[in-house]
Order: sequence, then C-alpha cells, then structure tokens
Amino acid sequence: MKKSDRHYAVTILGEVLHDGAYANIALRKALSGTDASAQSRAFITELVNETLRNLILIDRIIDEFSQTPASEIKPIIKNILRISVCQIRFLERIPERAAVNEAVLLTKAYNFERLTGFVNGILRNIAREPHRPKVAPKDLALRFSYPPWMVNALVKWLGSKSAIEFCEASHKPAGITILIAPAHIEECLALLNADGVESENLTPGVFALKKTGDITQLSAFKKGLFIVIDPGALGAANALGVAPGQTILDMCAAPGGKTFATAFAMENAGRIIACDIHPHKIDLLRNTAKRLNLSIVEPKVQDALTFSPTLENIADAVLLDAPCSGLGTIRKHPEIKYTRLPEDIATLARKQSQMLANAARYVKPGGAVVYCTCTVAREENADIIDKFLASRNDFTLESSAQTLPSETSDGFFTAKLRRR
Repeated sequence: MKKSDRHYAVTILGEVLHDGAYANIALRKALSGTDASAQSRAFITELVNETLRNLILIDRIIDEFSQTPASEIKPIIKNILRISVCQIRFLERIPERAAVNEAVLLTKAYNFERLTGFVNGILRNIAREPHRPKVAPKDLALRFSYPPWMVNALVKWLGSKSAIEFCEASHKPAGITILIAPAHIEECLALLNADGVESENLTPGVFALKKTGDITQLSAFKKGLFIVIDPGALGAANALGVAPGQTILDMCAAPGGKTFATAFAMENAGRIIACDIHPHKIDLLRNTAKRLNLSIVEPKVQDALTFSPTLENIADAVLLDAPCSGLGTIRKHPEIKYTRLPEDIATLARKQSQMLANAARYVKPGGAVVYCTCTVAREENADIIDKFLASRNDFTLESSAQTLPSETSDGFFTAKLRRR
C-alpha cells in the first residue's frame, strides 16, 4: 500500500517523539528514495514541524474533547489525532472535513477500525468549537508549547519581556539563508534566478532564499558558489577577525558552515584545521570543501574534550562552537522543547568548560579564542566565560554578545577572548 502524506507524518512524528530522532533527519530519511512530489514533501515537512511547534497545546486540546486523556491514548492514534488537530487549528488552508476524513482513513490503515468512531468524534467536536480551550496571553508554556521549567528558565536568563520575544520568534518557521563566495555573487544570483529561486539580500554576501525546493539540486549549489549558514553562526565566524595566511583551528567544525565562511574570508590562503569527533562528519567536511574548491581546509578527527599536544600553540585564532542545549535553534528544531531536560544544561556546561580550557592551550600568545553557542542558557554562556577568566589571568575578554532568535536568525552567544 502506498503511504499517504499524512501516513508519513505520523511515522516521522513517532520517530521524533518516541525514538528521540531529530525531526530534520527523520524527515530526510523517510522521504529519501520515495517518489513523493515536491508539493507532498513540503506538506509533510510543514505538518511535522507545525505539530511539534504546538505539541503541548495540541495535547491540551485533545484532553478538552476526549474522555481518555492524551497521555493514555495509544501512541499511533494519538499521533493521528495530533497531526489532525494541527491541520484543523493551525494550517488554515486545510479543509476541516478533509483533515477529519483523512484521520479516519489513516486509523483504518493502521488496523484500528474499532477506533474510527473515537477519532471521528473527537476531531469533529474540535472543529465545531475553535475557541476551546482558552489560552491566556501570559501563559507562555501553553501558548507556545514549552515545558514550564523552560519558560521559567527563559524568564530567569532573559527577563520577562525578552522571554516573550524569544518565544514569539522561535515559534515561527525558519527560512533558508546562504553566504555566497565573495568572487561569485553575480554568477550565483543569476543561477538562482534561472532556477526560479527568490533571494533577498540581508547583509553583504548573505541572502534569504524562497522557493528553493531541494537545495542540493540547484545549479549554484552544485558549482560550489554558496554555503547554507545562519546569520547568527556567521557572526560567530566573523568574530575571529581572520586574515589570509593565518592558521585557524575550528574545534567542533561539522557540518562546516563557520569553517567554510572563514575560508571565504581568508581568500583560501592559509590553513584551517577543522576538527570533529565523528569520522563520518569528517568525510562530510572533506566533500563540502571539495565542492566549494577550498584547499585550505584540513579535516581532522579530534575530540574537543581531549587535549592534543600536537595542536598546542598552533593557531592564530581558535573557534570553539561548543555542543550546547541548542535553545536558540528552536525555530528550526522545535523538538528541542521536549527533548531537553534541566540537568542536560549542567552536564553540557562541564564539557564546555573543559573544551574552553583546551582551546586556551591551542591558541598562540596574542591570538584569539572565540567561544560560541546557539543557546541562551546563562550557565552555558556568560557563566562559562566568567569561570574561565577567573582561572586564567593571561586572557582578557575582548567582546561578548547574546542575540535572540529573529525572523532571519537563530539565537547565539559569542565571546571573544584574547591571550596576552
């Protein structure tokens, strides 16, 4: 039996919520090798991500109309209900009747015919009463589907006003932004235009794209004229202040956006040692460098937590994009709201401190270390820098910045440290 679009969505949602998969990876895996049209792929992607963005509120809606709490409903039936409620309440272009009928058909396809009346009744009642349940504007946890601990932490880290701004910005779908190699801007834009892609210039060399389809099939991508990178990530790379001929160490390089942006800035002259702990990601770095015709990138398997004597005092500048809780990327990865736990932040902070201690030994005297994360957790950001500076009198803080998610960028923290 050929799977319907909604069948794919239920499968992917189950992998994310029950198996701990990343949504973007589960989507790519499920749709690779299928004959799904571009329209179907776009719908499945939107349905999965929009359901994840609103998951807690969707479960509350189900609870309002079901005698069986959402927590006690069979996982497959619950996920059928979730994507259907998402269509009824959050995807306005989907006719309510279509959402209900497809849910009933999907219930049958999963061999739960005896539950078709249950599914049909709940969804029809939800469609009839669009204003239940009432959600107070100040109830950020329910309004934006955040666990209460995370909302409380956001208020602690950012203050009430900025916490609301964070939630509002993180609740909107993220677009695609690219950095074009400086020497190929005109050529790249012409090729994008020829492929029907719309582009908007955000900052020098950085463009927001629309109507891309599969970005890897674009002519400009195949010719290696651009990289996909978030403007927040690019800001961290720019903080290095590199020049052609320098030696740069990127301690946690994969998938490579900041590495390759740095190579562009260095005009492909010098040396960039791009490290990652996973060999398959080293292969990814190597292949991307080849596509971009960048010869100065040297991929290397190296654990950022383990000090390497061969790298001591080697770099004019070190970039440490430390593994973090990723809260600044929720607009791209809404599943983070449900997979992160409070104790994760303390565990990550210990690792980040160790990585920064290693970074300090890799940079030459007079050189710079740029520490960055894509989170807003103070324990992973300012607290790490404060503890480091308290233990090292041979480093000074040159600059630091915390940005929040916006329409075109994720939330990033960046601190630049100078070794005396």
